Amino acid sequence: MRMSKAITIAAFLLIISGGCYKNEPVPVAAFTYTGTNEFKIPCRITFNNNCVNSFHWEWNFGDDSVSSAQAPVKYYTRPGSYVVTLRAYTDSYKEWATAAQTIVISDTVH
Repeated sequence: MRMSKAITIAAFLLIISGGCYKNEPVPVAAFTYTGTNEFKIPCRITFNNNCVNSFHWEWNFGDDSVSSAQAPVKYYTRPGSYVVTLRAYTDSYKEWATAAQTIVISDTVH
C-alpha cells in the first residue's frame, strides 16, 4: 500500500510541476487585408496578420478554402461576399481568439 500511495503522490507532483497547462497570455485575433483589381475578379487578397500572443493560425476564406500560414495570399475568381475568419492560437493550442470580416468581390462586367 505504501508503494502505491508514494507512486500516486509522485505522479500528482509530476503533473503539477510539469505544467500540463502553460499559463499563457490569451491571444488577440486581428487582421487587415488589401486587394488588387479594385476588388473585382480576378482578385488577389493579401492578408496581414495583426494577432497578439499567437503562434498558430487557421484561416477560413469563406469559399471552403483554408490556410495555416501566418499571412496568406488568396485568389478569388468568383464574385461574391466572403466571410473570412481567422482563429489565432497560443503555442499550446489551449487558448484561442477569433476575428472575422466580410470581403465583397465584384464581377468584372459592368
